[in-house]
Amino acid sequence: MANPSRRGQVAGPVSGQIHGDGETPFANTSAILPYGLQLRQTILAGTTSVTIPAGITFVYAIAVGGGGGGAAGPNGGGAGGVAWGWTIATSSCVVGAGGAVSATGGYTRYGNIIAGGGGANNGAGTLGSGGAPASAGGTNYWGIPGGAGGSVTGTGNAANGAGGGGGNTVTGSQTGGAGGDGISGGGGANCNTSGSGTNTGGKGGSGLVGGGGGGAGTTTGTRTGGAGGNGINILTGAITTGGTGSTGTNTNGAGGGGAGIAGNGSNAVTTVGGAGGLGGGGGGSGVTRAVGGDGILYLFY
Repeated sequence: MANPSRRGQVAGPVSGQIHGDGETPFANTSAILPYGLQLRQTILAGTTSVTIPAGITFVYAIAVGGGGGGAAGPNGGGAGGVAWGWTIATSSCVVGAGGAVSATGGYTRYGNIIAGGGGANNGAGTLGSGGAPASAGGTNYWGIPGGAGGSVTGTGNAANGAGGGGGNTVTGSQTGGAGGDGISGGGGANCNTSGSGTNTGGKGGSGLVGGGGGGAGTTTGTRTGGAGGNGINILTGAITTGGTGSTGTNTNGAGGGGAGIAGNGSNAVTTVGGAGGLGGGGGGSGVTRAVGGDGILYLFY
């Protein structure tokens, strides 16, 4: 069996070579990668075949599932899961699409590396993805547990985990519960308290991928949607940002889209939730709910 560490620079293993002051390190490397690997392929949703050069036996993959779509309530969608590691090179893959309105995102898989799609419509997260409001986040590929969904008492905020739990709606509160933070953030909950006060939707959880923001409704006063959670571009270390919620009266107050690992979430506009960013961002919710961001697959060798 070929040694996976042999792909580094000449005379040095992938993760152990010492470099001189004048040497330029490889570009396109990440903090969760063994040193020396280079990004060779970026594969988007809809692609099912992979061509690996002859002689490459092992590939290092980072898989991100599609984000969950914004749902009725109006509740934000959970972020897609993230998984990474070595796997035997193979000629096929699955890259999950972002969830449609009220639908979970699709899973992403290459070899034995698999990441679940984000939760939606009060659904729990799977394989590391963020949960939809009132539901738990998923345990990830490495066995790190997900966070619990928010309680109907207290603040309604969800717990952190590999997949953050979804926030919850607390009766009488004028702020929806926030999604839990984690590797993948949970979706923010709605706020539908009647009266003339200011209702604010719960924000999406943050992590490598952000959950979608919840919407605000019912009140005759001001409605402000929750912001989508932030993410991180693992190739550059830059922060990807969740979309802002909209503010206004009557039927305004939609939630922003969660940030993906490869793109920002979209801002909500009046009654329309913001879409999740590329690379698993959860969809925001409002009178018109938004789709989650598509998953993505990175291959290094």
